[in-house]
Amino acid sequence: MAFAHAPTIQAAPTFARWEPVAAALCLAQFSEPFFAAVAQSQGATEPPGYARLAFIPVYAFLAWVIWRDRAKAWATTRAVPLLMALLALAALSTFWSIDGGATLRRSVWLALTMSFGLYLAWRYTWRELLEVLGGGYIALILGSLALGALAPSIGRMTVEHPGAWSGLWTHKNTLGGIMALGVAICASAAIVAPPRRNLWIAAMLGAFALVLLSTSKTALIASVLGLGVIAFCMMLRRGPLHTIFAATGVLVVAVVGAGIVFLAPDLLVGALGRDLTLTGRTDIWHAAASAVAAKPWLGYGYYAFWLPDNGPAYWVRETVQWQVASAHSTWLELALGLGRVGIALFALQLAATLFRGASATMRQDAGLWAPAFLAAFALYTLSESHGLQANNVFWTIYVAVAARLALDATKESRAWR
Repeated sequence: MAFAHAPTIQAAPTFARWEPVAAALCLAQFSEPFFAAVAQSQGATEPPGYARLAFIPVYAFLAWVIWRDRAKAWATTRAVPLLMALLALAALSTFWSIDGGATLRRSVWLALTMSFGLYLAWRYTWRELLEVLGGGYIALILGSLALGALAPSIGRMTVEHPGAWSGLWTHKNTLGGIMALGVAICASAAIVAPPRRNLWIAAMLGAFALVLLSTSKTALIASVLGLGVIAFCMMLRRGPLHTIFAATGVLVVAVVGAGIVFLAPDLLVGALGRDLTLTGRTDIWHAAASAVAAKPWLGYGYYAFWLPDNGPAYWVRETVQWQVASAHSTWLELALGLGRVGIALFALQLAATLFRGASATMRQDAGLWAPAFLAAFALYTLSESHGLQANNVFWTIYVAVAARLALDATKESRAWR
């Protein structure tokens, strides 16, 4: 009888070894790769509908781990009430959405995306989480390098921004933005996980090479910002004198940067290869201002504003004279979808997470890469619509970091009682 149970006894440890690999591959899928590349090869701007089939294994894996760890899942959900309030608001907006069906579908996808981020938070320690994220990025880096080098008609843009690499996605800015996060994640893994240091350094260099090949200036700034925050955190840990040097350096950069922004903004945007409209972004923001004013408190419904061809987005597209598909700003996207209520909830949640991230700076496990990621994410909220987005790797990682920091804060508060 003892032998009859032996396979069962070995099954759990075997899966435990492979679970981080499965989690890494699921994370990579939340960036919607591969099928976006198929769309690029077909001249489309969005992944085809059958791309959703690729999420079936991801959702099956997610359902199993939630059932297995249901007590931890519930505890993690309670630790992030503002994130849950944002999700609830997105779902409730189905009732006033101008495209209720689309809002309902997107809300379900958003719930699944956020559930996976929460799973990463409750299941892994900071170091383990970093390695899972790094593993997902290795798959994305290798896939993008291979596609751009071996199939340039798919892995590089041909009509808009010809020659710029888009990798596994349809646009160069998507590749650049995702890889900018990869630079900080892999650099941190090289410091925190020394047994695989050479692997993580190679991955970091690969991610940075893809940032350069994408020609995305925002991604380049985000990469440098992430590495700068990591260097700053390392300086803080070396003692009071290094802290003074680091703080002085940050102050000088802030003063010089503010001076350039206020006194010579045209020089700054010119150096970044853009103009004062931020490649048309400010035109979108101005054109959408009247739409925001029309429904200021609750918006037009989660992810609904841009969908009906004859809806309010029609006038924005007529004004800017191109087929705008997003606000290119998390804050404006929230204003259009969920109004001032959504903006207030997101601002409170982001502020709490940034505070916790800053408080974790001196910690060995989270003090390097969590602040670096949060700095890059906060930067991207200004020019890209990554916040509260379904099937979005930025938002998935943000939820994981926010929830992990919240769990740590809850644990610390209980220890003081």
